Amino acid sequence: MTLNECRRELRSIVSELQDIEWGVRHDFNGIGEQLCANCIEKISDKYSGVLSRLNMVNQNRLAEWVNNGR
Repeated sequence: MTLNECRRELRSIVSELQDIEWGVRHDFNGIGEQLCANCIEKISDKYSGVLSRLNMVNQNRLAEWVNNGR
């Protein structure tokens, strides 16, 4: 899997989690939906943080590092 494929997959996961969180928050009542949605949001935020770090990776430097046998 390439770095760009990882980024795309992670973006997709974050988007799905955000959709689920929105649905739980708006489509359910009386089942602790706010607490459940807050938990999903925390997970989504963690994945978003990982994606932000992944987006900062310089592909050229990474390729040089790998090619130099490090």
